[in-house]
Amino acid sequence: MSFLAEQRIARIRPRGSKLFLPNLFLFAACFAMAFFSGRPTEQWQYTLLWVGSGSVAFFFWFIPLLRFMSTFLDVTTTRVLYRSGLLGQKRREVSLTQIKDVQLTKGRTISIIIEGQEPIVIPGIAKHKTVAVEIDRLAAAM
Repeated sequence: MSFLAEQRIARIRPRGSKLFLPNLFLFAACFAMAFFSGRPTEQWQYTLLWVGSGSVAFFFWFIPLLRFMSTFLDVTTTRVLYRSGLLGQKRREVSLTQIKDVQLTKGRTISIIIEGQEPIVIPGIAKHKTVAVEIDRLAAAM
């Protein structure tokens, strides 16, 4: 039995290019606010402009930003932890001793094969080939 505390080796987040489309929506909302500012003649038109731009910014920029920031893969000396979803609600954790194989599948996806369980599928991680090789090396050392 080892009394050494586990140490985090790496925390890997998704590729930053996943935020391109949300930032484009934020730009469109800001552009609409700047372009139409001062043009409407009635109060309900201003209200509609503010509600529309705020809704676009909230649903198409803020929610994807929260999802991006709460998705990560933690590789420690004893386990692999993958959190995803809005505010990290989906959590999958596996010990390095239970990992049977690590495979790269189509579309920059890592699949971690576990003994007696369904595999953990990790899509869209930056430097997916390097991460897969390192997880496989750590699992083989255990």
